[in-house]
Amino acid sequence: MAKFIGFNTIGRVKAPYTLTDGELIKRDLLNQFYTKLGERVMRPNYGSIIWDLLMDPSTADLDRKVQKDIEKIIKSEPRAELLDTKLYILDHTIRAEIDIRILPDGDAEKLYLEYIREITEGIN
Repeated sequence: MAKFIGFNTIGRVKAPYTLTDGELIKRDLLNQFYTKLGERVMRPNYGSIIWDLLMDPSTADLDRKVQKDIEKIIKSEPRAELLDTKLYILDHTIRAEIDIRILPDGDAEKLYLEYIREITEGIN
C-alpha cells in the first residue's frame, strides 16, 4: 500500500492523475526546482535561484551557489535525502544529476535537471 499519495497533471492528458511514493516525491522536488524563487504567491521562499544564474560566468562561485540551492531544496523535503550531485555548467545551460534516497524505504532515485537560456537575438 502506498505511503504517499498525491495529484499531478503534468505530462498527463487524461485520468488517472494520482502519483504515489517515489514518483510523487520526485514530482514535488521537480516542481520546486523548476519554479523560480519568489514566483509562487504567498510562498516567497519556494523555488530555485538557478534560473537567475544562467547568464553568470562559469566559476567556482557559480558551482557553489547551484550546489547550495540544490541542497536547500532537498533538505526542505523531509521524504528525501541527498546522496550526490553532479553539475554540468555550459554556456547558457546548467545541468544537474541528483541522486536522492526516498525515505523511509531507502529507495535510490535520480533527478535530472536542465536549465537552458533561450537566445532570441534578431527576432522581432
